Amino acid sequence: MKVFLTTFNAKYIHTSLALRLLYVVNKDKHDISFEEFTLRETPQVVAESIAAHSPEVVGISVYIWNVELSKELAHHLKRINPNIIIIIGGPEVSYDQKYFLDSWEIDLVVSGEGEFVLGELLNAIENGLCKDIPSVSSHEKVSHTSARVNLNELVKYSSPYTLDVDKKSLKNRIVYFETSRGCPYQCQYCLSSLEKGVRFFPQSYIESNLDYLIKSDVKLIKFLDRTFNLNKKHTDFVFEFLLKNYRQKLSVQFEIYADLLSVEMINFLNTNIPKDYFRFEIGIQSTYAPSNLAVKRKQDFELVATNVKQLIEGDVIDLHLDLIAGLPLEGYDRFIQSFNDVFHLGAKELQLGFLKMLRGTALRRNAFLYDYCFDENAPYEVISNRYISKEELDRIRGVEFTLDKLWNSGRFKRTMQRVIQNEYNLKYFQLFDEIAQFFNEIQFPRIGYNLEELFFSFNGFLVSKNIDATDTLRDDYYSCFAIRPFGYWNNEMDKRERKRLIYTIGQNRKFLEENNLTRKIIEKQTTINPLSQNRYLLTIFSGQKEKELFQLEYEF
Repeated sequence: MKVFLTTFNAKYIHTSLALRLLYVVNKDKHDISFEEFTLRETPQVVAESIAAHSPEVVGISVYIWNVELSKELAHHLKRINPNIIIIIGGPEVSYDQKYFLDSWEIDLVVSGEGEFVLGELLNAIENGLCKDIPSVSSHEKVSHTSARVNLNELVKYSSPYTLDVDKKSLKNRIVYFETSRGCPYQCQYCLSSLEKGVRFFPQSYIESNLDYLIKSDVKLIKFLDRTFNLNKKHTDFVFEFLLKNYRQKLSVQFEIYADLLSVEMINFLNTNIPKDYFRFEIGIQSTYAPSNLAVKRKQDFELVATNVKQLIEGDVIDLHLDLIAGLPLEGYDRFIQSFNDVFHLGAKELQLGFLKMLRGTALRRNAFLYDYCFDENAPYEVISNRYISKEELDRIRGVEFTLDKLWNSGRFKRTMQRVIQNEYNLKYFQLFDEIAQFFNEIQFPRIGYNLEELFFSFNGFLVSKNIDATDTLRDDYYSCFAIRPFGYWNNEMDKRERKRLIYTIGQNRKFLEENNLTRKIIEKQTTINPLSQNRYLLTIFSGQKEKELFQLEYEF
């Protein structure tokens, strides 16, 4: 019996660890293969590609980002061959099996961790007994049992990280790595709250696979552990192993619970970890205690703020902080305070997300308690609740856009720091909100714009506020390029005049010798901008991305 496993990843650089685990556990007992696709691909075309393999069984891994495409894929597969048995699994379908059986053209749903269940199910399909397997739901019987894997048994199989099929593409993709499963916390909006207890993979398994990946040319490893630093002994082990085996051009990312960071751990990180090696994602979500209590989230923001600030002062770990808009009890004005509280910490990135009413979560079941209105289609984003209106959430979505493009992108760091330190000191939400309102007025597109348009429009906002940031915007713009750009976001000089000036400077041998330059560098790698009468700024591009610009002044 031929079996084909698949999923839709958000981007090509992403990899599905789930498919690889299902494959390695079952490949020696069944005729099984897998292939990943992306959200950009058409379900009908994907179905035709899969059907070309003539599978009798197709397994689809379903997540919040690929729900609709997975549904369409199942539909097209059944149109091509009604006899194909379609199995779906994944976090999106594990807790609302009947809905998917009733509304999708599928045959079976696997709930929970399916590595071993799949093999049992495939055996049962061959023998016509699949109705009796726990954690497997069919049209005849719905199971509310969620499969839970014995990790000590799982590690006996070949590694999902060392497959031959992945070796050539590792350097171009993100590797997702897990050292544990489960979460000890009970956040009511999160599917992880439905799992009981935390299980850790054996240290020998972690060591051997990390060693393989570090010695490969992979550039980014993302640890999937829900709360990586839950267990001090485990955390110390992984951190010390990564430090001992440090390799340049490799970065690793963890989800960290900031409350659990000790003074000793922070000092260890700040004094031992190479810069840009570790990246921490820290979910703060809200600084309003009643909202956190309403969703059973434990957090001491004062302690979180202290720990985050110490990490930022260490200037070693990249920090990515998370906020959620639309939580119970937090109205618009109170959310602004949460935003300002978290932004004030000064992290490199602040991810502003919106509450998602995930299937199976307690918050979705109890949505009536807070008069939640949310999109019935994935990703089930909140539209409004008793404490915050649709109009207010839409306004926050505008802030999300400007925050992402002007702060999180890192492209405007000089200008943003200059504006925040002066005109908008401690008024962070107001700044991004006013930019969003200005962008709405000029009808700036959310997609399909170029870099020059973004710089030009942001400058338009600054001019409307009587803020002259021409110098920092110029430097921010040039920092986006490794080679001399063809244009400039704000054309101050005629192209013919610019060319004449560049040629003249290139003939000045004394200037070239004093600054270790050549005529070719001036003519091919240098931009020129006026500073004052007869004074110009030269920016020289080396062809390599550098943190600081190489600039010189020239006076005629």
